[in-house]
Amino acid sequence: MIEKYSPQDIAAAQQKVGAKVYKPTDEQSAIISIASNPLEPAVVIAGAGSGKTETMAARVIYLVANGFARPDQILGLTFTRKAAGELAIRIRTRLRQLRAAKLIPEDTPLEVAVTTYHSYAARLLSEHSIRFGIDADIQPMGDAAMWQLANDIVRNWEDASYSNESAVGTVVEDLLGLTKLMLEHQVSPEDIAAADNEVLEQLAQMYGATNP
Repeated sequence: MIEKYSPQDIAAAQQKVGAKVYKPTDEQSAIISIASNPLEPAVVIAGAGSGKTETMAARVIYLVANGFARPDQILGLTFTRKAAGELAIRIRTRLRQLRAAKLIPEDTPLEVAVTTYHSYAARLLSEHSIRFGIDADIQPMGDAAMWQLANDIVRNWEDASYSNESAVGTVVEDLLGLTKLMLEHQVSPEDIAAADNEVLEQLAQMYGATNP
């Protein structure tokens, strides 16, 4: 795969057609270019307001401009509808600028599929549910439904030995947060319990050492 246009080349071409874009920094260029970031899984960690969305859009534009991917081969996923809408608008605007700069053909589509994880999961369920023996009408649980379920579990927990020092709402939020982390890292409740017990044992030994 040979790079025809660098991230800086593309930004300069956009500026020539009146686009209000800045040339990417060295760090952003390293993320955008396949020379340092090939077409394979990668993780980019950056703080709020550091330009992640702009860099994501620039990566898409770079891939299309260099012919490494077509717009219809790219999928963008975000956590919120607002972020999905913002990213989709940026990509569409940048692709239009590439057309104006004649870096891509006039017939290049301007649309890239950008949606939320929730919406994409719902589409996958709808299209492939029969493969897994799932009702085609089933929908992933939304945030409100998950909060209600967690709230019911916390309020109606039947373990007589259970007690909490925090407000019910705090426990619900902690439960939801733990659930999301478990799903993300693919760990089971048994894994969590084993890790907790190990920490408790270490703490007990420390307590015993200082308080014989």
